[in-house]
Amino acid sequence: MEENKKQQKDENTEEETELSIPKYSKGKLFFCYFVALVWVSIIVFGLTTALSGILTLIGNTVSVPKIIAIVATIYFFFRLTLSLGNHWRTSDSEIGTAVTNFPNPFYDPNFQPGPLLLQRQYNTLYSEYRRQSILLKNSKKYVRELEEILSAFESKLRVLLRHNDNSNRLIRSLNFLYQTKDIEFVPKMLRNILAECVTVLEKDQSDKSISLFQVRDDKLIIIESVRINAESIVKRTFEKGQGFAGYIWEKEKPEIVNEIDPEDNRFNDFKLPATPIGSILGFPLKVDGLFLGVLCLQSEEENGFNTADLRTIEYYSRLCTMVLLYDKMKYEGHKEGA
Repeated sequence: MEENKKQQKDENTEEETELSIPKYSKGKLFFCYFVALVWVSIIVFGLTTALSGILTLIGNTVSVPKIIAIVATIYFFFRLTLSLGNHWRTSDSEIGTAVTNFPNPFYDPNFQPGPLLLQRQYNTLYSEYRRQSILLKNSKKYVRELEEILSAFESKLRVLLRHNDNSNRLIRSLNFLYQTKDIEFVPKMLRNILAECVTVLEKDQSDKSISLFQVRDDKLIIIESVRINAESIVKRTFEKGQGFAGYIWEKEKPEIVNEIDPEDNRFNDFKLPATPIGSILGFPLKVDGLFLGVLCLQSEEENGFNTADLRTIEYYSRLCTMVLLYDKMKYEGHKEGA
């Protein structure tokens, strides 16, 4: 919370800095007008000296200071006249005299006086422009963030809805196969579970494959699969601690490996034909210390899984565990009956 407040404060400070018009240094300002004064003085004295010389030649001797005084007086009256006229045109107040006031007939609502007002208006407009630019920039950033959040939410919602539909289908299949005493109850249910399982992953499902291993005679063998070649199904068996499935058996904990290291012994292909994989997810199937098998999902791409997939796959792993446990109990029951 404190970090968010600090970050927000920094952003506000940054925005205020961007909004403010860059200040002109006082030293630079003084030097600018000083140079202007010197330059104007040179021009004025140069022109008045030339004018004084011309007047002297034609018989009218006029000194340079006098010419400057005359020009200054004329300019002074001009500026006063201009300022007073501008004031009357911009103000609708009455014109006052020493005797009385009378209505201002010169008021012009469309008149905009001198450069100073224009500069102030420019500063105001420029500040507003910068403020709007910053707001637009922030709005675009927030829109992008919102789009990402909505996209992630939509993805999770889509997975959740699909997971709900999958669960309904699987329960209906379970009820039907059990009620009809289907002799292929176990393989059919496992096949249905794996088919539904691959559809609830958050990332692309088209490159995924699944292997369901069962422990038989202290070895893991593939009893059901999706997109696994027949030779691998028959020949790919693992002892405890051997291969990735054997590793999950040994650790008895789910795990995701999103970058396959060819030097990692867990991913030795044992010279069997197989599609190269970029990432893999393994989930142990166990009940109260009884280890029944391993559910493995493979992706052809790296980073094919995330932690959310583990939570989703857990449900399908539990279903597989239930079916395998049912098969084991049924087998042991028949064995005892015999």
